Amino acid sequence: MDILYVVGNGSKMNNQELRYSLRSIAKFGRNVGRIYIVGHMPEFVSDIVTHIPCDDFCNRKHKNILHKVLTAIATSTISPHFLVSSDDHFYLKETDFDSYPVYYQRREMLQELTQEKALNNYYKSIVDTSRLLKNHGLPIFMTNPHCNTHFDTAIYEKNMYIFEEAMSLMYGGEMNCIMGNLLVANGATPEYIHDIKLMEFESFDELDKRLANAHCFSISDTTIAKGIEKYLARLYPEKCKYER
Repeated sequence: MDILYVVGNGSKMNNQELRYSLRSIAKFGRNVGRIYIVGHMPEFVSDIVTHIPCDDFCNRKHKNILHKVLTAIATSTISPHFLVSSDDHFYLKETDFDSYPVYYQRREMLQELTQEKALNNYYKSIVDTSRLLKNHGLPIFMTNPHCNTHFDTAIYEKNMYIFEEAMSLMYGGEMNCIMGNLLVANGATPEYIHDIKLMEFESFDELDKRLANAHCFSISDTTIAKGIEKYLARLYPEKCKYER
């Protein structure tokens, strides 16, 4: 299974999160096809990784992500069905990417904004995406649990109008949720996964306990500020084939 990393500019870790994500794939990934990076290509990445140049075109995160994925489809030899990854996804256990499930973290997406979340563009996008899916009679599983997600080009081409509508939303539609629910509507059986996005931590020992049974986790700006890079370096100390 090919894997497409969508990488932006302005990493708070100087792109070291991508280094450790690639190391986690090299260590625990099974049946991994080609690795592609669309967007910014750090200098430390090996030539065996295919770079697809594509700049952000606006200040809306989800619009830029969808734009980059569609650019990858149009301008590269990536397989018709592939996995989309972020640079802050890290694997902890052996993972067969050729039989990777369509994961969900909740059966329903957020459908109304609370006062607490109303100022967050991410939650605004999730609510708009939920409404978009419901308007088209699709399920609304939360299929963006901070791990790799599927993208099927054939399903995209049959439902291109939904993605065009997603691009027209003020904050952009959440691509992983749109494609995930289209896959469910086309017969995929979604599998629940406990979503571990680290927002806070007190010590590395605490992290060891929290991640003991996880197969994948993600990080946040808060954890970066608290020094999560040292923890990642401890988890993935060995240089991998995806690095120069």
